[in-house]
Amino acid sequence: MKKLIKHLKSEWYKYGIETLVVVVGIQMAFALNNWNEQRKIYKQEIELQVKLNLNSNIKAFNQNINEQKDITMSIDLILDHLENKKPYNDSLPFHFRKLMHLEQFTVSTSAYQRLKSSGFDIIQSESLRIQIIQLFETTYPRFVNSIKDIALQRFGVLQGLFDKYFRAISQYETVPNNYCGLQNNQEFINWIYNRRAWKSALIGFNQELIDQTDELIINVNKSLGD
Repeated sequence: MKKLIKHLKSEWYKYGIETLVVVVGIQMAFALNNWNEQRKIYKQEIELQVKLNLNSNIKAFNQNINEQKDITMSIDLILDHLENKKPYNDSLPFHFRKLMHLEQFTVSTSAYQRLKSSGFDIIQSESLRIQIIQLFETTYPRFVNSIKDIALQRFGVLQGLFDKYFRAISQYETVPNNYCGLQNNQEFINWIYNRRAWKSALIGFNQELIDQTDELIINVNKSLGD
């Protein structure tokens, strides 16, 4: 026993270091495991938030489509009255007013901005990471900026025509100064056809955005295991 105690005393630093190494190793393993778990949770949280942004955008795109379809119906009604020389009626001011609609186009990007600030490497799948960046950095801005620029340009022309041919009687109604004159104004009728074509293009743009956003949602769901 005395020999054992003497041996332990002489070798205490060796056993102490070995014990310390074991303890530190265990603590590092726990810390690494905890870090991995926290990173996994944060990744899932970010992906869920991105998914919420995407679903919000699809809802907005669908609303845009419905809005443009509604305006297109008013345009068709106006064209029918003008080209077929139909008599003026009290519903027309409401439909004429819709021609003055200025397109507002925004997308939700808060979750993407959070992902961008925290680092894209949190998304382990390279293909998913590229797809997210492509949609938020390229596709969305291209459509939003193009629609905004074209809409403002067209609205400038539209404002001039309405100042010349119409007067507003309320926030929702605009009446023509000379309805019969508009029926014989081919330039104005052609402009309305041009307006209709723009509305059809907007519907197509929004549908394309829905398709690309839906595709990303599918891949985010796969990453989440949904």
